[in-house]
Amino acid sequence: MKRVPLLEAVSDVSGGNRKILQSDFLPEGPLAVVDQGRSQIAGYTYDTSASVKADGPVIVFGDHTRAIKFVDFPFAMGADGVKVLQVREGFDPKFVYHYLISRELPSAGYSRHFKFLKQVEVPRPRIEEQRRIAAILDHANALRAKRRRVLAHLDDLTQSIFHDMFGDPDDFTDQVPFSEIATLAGGRNLVADDDAAASEYRVLKISSVTTGRFKPSEAKALPPEYVPPAEHMVRVGDLLMSRANTTELVGAVALVDSDPTGLVLPDKIWRFVWGDPESEPAFFHALLSTPSMRRRISRLSSGTGGSMKNISKSKLGLMSVPRITPTSQREFVAASQTLSAVRRRQSRTAGVGDELFASLQARAFTGDL
Repeated sequence: MKRVPLLEAVSDVSGGNRKILQSDFLPEGPLAVVDQGRSQIAGYTYDTSASVKADGPVIVFGDHTRAIKFVDFPFAMGADGVKVLQVREGFDPKFVYHYLISRELPSAGYSRHFKFLKQVEVPRPRIEEQRRIAAILDHANALRAKRRRVLAHLDDLTQSIFHDMFGDPDDFTDQVPFSEIATLAGGRNLVADDDAAASEYRVLKISSVTTGRFKPSEAKALPPEYVPPAEHMVRVGDLLMSRANTTELVGAVALVDSDPTGLVLPDKIWRFVWGDPESEPAFFHALLSTPSMRRRISRLSSGTGGSMKNISKSKLGLMSVPRITPTSQREFVAASQTLSAVRRRQSRTAGVGDELFASLQARAFTGDL
């Protein structure tokens, strides 16, 4: 299958468009705002003159986040790190989109990533074949989306149980500093030169926790000769938090509920070290995932690297957290156990679906579909 450099398949039409500052995003309005975050739509604006000037559907790339989105509706650009790509003649937009999301780009931390995307070579079969492949992948991706919606619904039910039992964390009169609940411990910033290196240990990536659910597959190889200290090893039952990410994802928490054998903490993910040994990690996972607590955590973040933010241990230690007795924590865990079991089963099914989709992608772009 013939391949061409990315910029022969798409043109960068980002320039000349008015950008909307995040502080100006509105909850509703006539024009959607698309930024480099993971959500398809970040907000809205009444400034319709900011509508991106492009013909037909486009692909939006997050220069800091590596997020890739297919956008087929009028929108305005978020102010930072957004690249708008329009396909050239002879290419189907959905085909190019599916190909780009199948590529694994290197992570350069807070740096920009478009330089890596530009190195990608895009297959160029006949346009009819592109459309056929895009339609097949669209259908398969829609099935994955349905499974993800089921998981999101189960997460919403867990939050509903929490709210029914405890209410909004902002309404609690009895609040204590986070430092009374737990301290935080991280690992090292160390990876192998080659991700295929023969090492029995792998270090977690930030993406292993940013969805709020633990993803053990999101990890990179450590140098083969490196043996991590025991305190850096990830354990079942650990509650983990990302200390660096975009404004919307920084401070995300995930509970280690699957086998983490050989997985190691990096410096950008913390493990909770409980002040009270009776603390229930599953309870605090639910608490710190509530909208109220997410807002508190986000307000503590700072940084100048584009939209990438950090949280310091000292600031987090001073953050107010509702005081909930271990007995009440256990009651919540018991009430949500059935949902947790259902979610684990659904998550395994979704994982199989993701693997099948990845296999389908590989076949599609090697001419075997």
